[in-house]
Parts: sequence; structure tokens; C-alpha cells
Amino acid sequence: MEQNTEQLIEIIKEWKEKSPSIAAYFKERNRNKAKEPMIYFFQRFLTALFYGNSKTVNEKDLIKWKETVKELDQLPVNVIERLSFIEEQPDHYQSFIQLSELFSEWEKKSVILLKRKT
Repeated sequence: MEQNTEQLIEIIKEWKEKSPSIAAYFKERNRNKAKEPMIYFFQRFLTALFYGNSKTVNEKDLIKWKETVKELDQLPVNVIERLSFIEEQPDHYQSFIQLSELFSEWEKKSVILLKRKT
């Protein structure tokens, strides 16, 4: 298994392990506590997009993500609009829902992409 694939799997696994605690912050209406892990997983999701497209990722790609994501072949539907919403309001519950859906969609799509490679 190539390194990108392993790292992609790790990111998705990490999200599954940590997202319940982020959900709990929102349930407690503690947006301040939710904000930092949301920003972290926003960046982790961007990284997962690159890995799923067999690309390496660097800090510049994450900073200028709107430009670099457009160059990727495989993406979830309306990903730039959805990620823009999350980036603008990482401490909103709706952003958490959106990020959860993106991770779920990307996991399914990645499985298909990875099977095609083998």
C-alpha cells in the first residue's frame, strides 16, 4: 500500500475517533472548544483530498487551498463552496455537519478510487 493511501486511511480513522468529542462540544453549546479541532480537521480534510488524488501536499497548498483543490481530478460535490462555509464559520454546528458529510462522502469515494488503482 502506498504512503498516500495509508495516510488517507489514518486521517479518516482519526476523524472517526475525534468527531464525537467535537459533536459533544456543540451539544454543550461550547463553540469556543469546538473551534480549534474544527480548524484542525478542516486542514486534515484538505490533506485527505490530496492523498485521495495521489498528490503530495505542502503548506502552500493548504494556504491557497481554493486554487489548488480546483486542480484535483476527484472531488466531492460542491466541495469548494462547502469548505468555504466551514472555513468562514468553523465554530458553527452546521459547519460540523458539513465536515462530517464531506468526510463520509470522501471515504466512500476514496475506496472506489483506491480499488481502481489496484
